[in-house]
Amino acid sequence: MQISSKLFNQQSVRNFEKLNEGIQKTQEKISTGQNILSASDDPVAAVNLSVAKEQRDLLSRYQANADAAKNRLNLSDEIFDQSIITLTRIMELTVQAGNGTGDTTAILQEIDALKEVMLEMANTKDSQGQALFSGFRTNSVPFEIQLDGSVDYKGDRGQHSVQLSESMKVKTSIDGGSAFMRIKTADGTHGVFDIIDNSFNSVKTSNVYKRQASANTHAEVKFTLPPNPQKWTFNLQGSQGRVSISTELASGKLDDTLIPVINANTDKTGITASLNTTTGAVVLKDSFNGEIIMSDVEIDGIEFGSGDVQYFAELNSYDGLGEVVGAPRRLTDSDQLVSSATNYLQNALNHLSDQRAFIGAQQNKVTQQESVLQERQFIVSDKISEIGDADLASLVTRLQTMLLNRDASHAAFAKIGQQSLFDFLR
Repeated sequence: MQISSKLFNQQSVRNFEKLNEGIQKTQEKISTGQNILSASDDPVAAVNLSVAKEQRDLLSRYQANADAAKNRLNLSDEIFDQSIITLTRIMELTVQAGNGTGDTTAILQEIDALKEVMLEMANTKDSQGQALFSGFRTNSVPFEIQLDGSVDYKGDRGQHSVQLSESMKVKTSIDGGSAFMRIKTADGTHGVFDIIDNSFNSVKTSNVYKRQASANTHAEVKFTLPPNPQKWTFNLQGSQGRVSISTELASGKLDDTLIPVINANTDKTGITASLNTTTGAVVLKDSFNGEIIMSDVEIDGIEFGSGDVQYFAELNSYDGLGEVVGAPRRLTDSDQLVSSATNYLQNALNHLSDQRAFIGAQQNKVTQQESVLQERQFIVSDKISEIGDADLASLVTRLQTMLLNRDASHAAFAKIGQQSLFDFLR
């Protein structure tokens, strides 16, 4: 079958176009370094490449989450570390005041300043300007000081977390309520700022109120009490031993409550009690001329030290002539004492250490998962390179071959186009 010149020309043009398209695509692969420019190049490989890239993007998001989590956790760890240092200093100052080895005024000023430092740390913001300890209310100030000096928590109980893998989450913070306001003590749950205030008040009254007071043979105890009954518990020791006295006391009613209870234990203590009707004080006398010791007062309804103590007992010691010996000693609820304040501070230190340990555990999770993510990213990147990266040496060789073919085709086409009818008839 003979082919007309017109059809021959059309076929030649189409072949040249295909050659040029192949050359152009090969050049594009070389310039981009990519073996698959479109799904039609290799449908199966294109699907595998797409899946691998999606996995790479997912791992990148996990890595970004890990970086963000690490930053917040590192900041939280630093805050807890500094908080522990601050509370430890308050503990040292409180003990100094209890031992009488420091200037009370200077100690009070430093404790007050350290409370402000603690408040600032509790209101710390992260690198995004979000409150670190406010739960989900990240745009609010979590801790606010009130007119009476107390500190309220305005955040919520939300705990932030981020995804580090398909099955792992890590918490990036602790809500302020859990971090600073729920410290377990023997008297229940208290906030760190209340505990600091308690230390301040204990130091303030450390020169006035003591754990115990004593007298030789004869003492008189004057109680400052509310009008309504208030339960008091204290230890009373005489020449014959010690007992715990527990009864409800009210102003003007000691002869009906306290005195009968003390006298009911005379055989155990050697102490008898009566009422001084002139002063309203309770007169204590040891039948065997022994030492009288009153100590460890507990008053119902009082859990923390106060800057203005309302209820207390004042013990005066008398000699054989009925003259007062020495200065009066005041006793009040043991929570007012420095020894109690240090116990509360130790509870707070233990609590903050536990919170820091939790943060440390989350940091370890992030560190371990980062190693896993790096390994996974390496594997996925290697797979993407294997599927999608071009073999430049092979492509250059192919391009050279295609260029030679194109040039040869052009030359042949031109040669054929130059022939006349007489060339074909010969």
